[in-house]
Amino acid sequence: MKRKQSFLRTPLLIGGAAVLGYAGVRALLDLQPGADVDFFRWTGPTAKGIDVGSVKVDLPILYYRDDSFMGVFTAAREPVRALLPSRQLYPVLASAERAMLVVIAFNYFETSVGPYGEIGIVIPCTDGRQAPPWLPLALEAKYPGWGGFVLHLPVTSRVAHDAGRGIWGYTKFVSDMDFQKRPAYQRVRLAEGDSHILTLTVQQSGLTLKDNRPLITYSVLDGQLLKTVVPSRSVYQLGLTPTSGKLELGDHEIADELRSLDVSATPIATKNYLTRYGILPAGQVMGTADRPHTGHMTQDRQFGRLTVNYDDAVGTAGETIDLYARLRS
Repeated sequence: MKRKQSFLRTPLLIGGAAVLGYAGVRALLDLQPGADVDFFRWTGPTAKGIDVGSVKVDLPILYYRDDSFMGVFTAAREPVRALLPSRQLYPVLASAERAMLVVIAFNYFETSVGPYGEIGIVIPCTDGRQAPPWLPLALEAKYPGWGGFVLHLPVTSRVAHDAGRGIWGYTKFVSDMDFQKRPAYQRVRLAEGDSHILTLTVQQSGLTLKDNRPLITYSVLDGQLLKTVVPSRSVYQLGLTPTSGKLELGDHEIADELRSLDVSATPIATKNYLTRYGILPAGQVMGTADRPHTGHMTQDRQFGRLTVNYDDAVGTAGETIDLYARLRS
C-alpha cells in the first residue's frame, strides 16, 4: 500500500513543481491576464507642449512599432564603475572582475514623435547596494533598484535629440545608422559622418519569451539623478551562447572609450525582439548626482542617415531604403 502511495505521489510532485515553475516564470515576466488590452490607455501623469527647442513634445511618448535587438557584453569592473554618476549606483557584475555593458538598437518606425533610429550604450546597475553577480540581469525590473545608466544614446533626428536631452538628460547626439534585417540576424552599423563607432549583430534565434516588465533607465538632468520607468510589452528570442551576437568597434572616440573598458566582442546574452511596445513618461528625481554626465555632443544636424536593407539580392529586393529621404526633400 505504501509503495502504491509513493508511486502515485511522484507524478503529483512533478506536476506540482511544473505548475509552480510556470507560475514563477509568469510572475517574473509580469504576465498579468489582460495586461495588453489597455496598454496604451495611459492613466499616469501627462504633459502637453513641452518646448525642447526644435519642437513641442507631449508626454508620455508612445512607441508603436520598431525593429530592436540587444547584446549584453562584459567589461572591466572598476573602469565601468567610475563612469556611473552617483555613488549610490553599482554596476551589475558578470564575475568578480567583470561588469556588464549593454548595446541595444532600435529602429523606430512608428512613434508619437515620428520615426528615428536609436542605439543605447548602457551600464546595467542597481541602486543602493552591490548585487550578487548575474541575479539582477535575470530578474531585471523585479530586482530592487535595477536599471540601466545611459552612457551614450545616439539618435538619427534632431527632434529625438532635443527631447531626450531636454526632458531626461539622455546623452543623445545625431548620428548615422544603417540597419540590416535578415531571416538569420539583425545588424546595425553606427557612425558619425565618416567615423565608424560600432557594429552590432544579433542572431534571430533563441528561446522565445513574452515579457511585460518595464524598462528602467538612470540619467543625469541639471545635476540631478533621474530614474525613468518605461512600461513595455515585448516578445523576444533569448540567446545565451557566444555565437548569438557580435560587437565590432570602429575608429570614433566612443569606440576608443569602449576599448578602454575592455569590452568583450562576444555577448553573454542577446535579445532579438519579435514585437515591442513602450510608453516613455517623465522621470523621477532620485537625488543629486555626484558628477555631471553630458556624453558626446552632436554636430548641428537635422537628420542623420537612417537606412534599412532587407536582402542581399541584386535588383529592387536588395535596395537599401533611406527612411528620411522624403523628409529631407
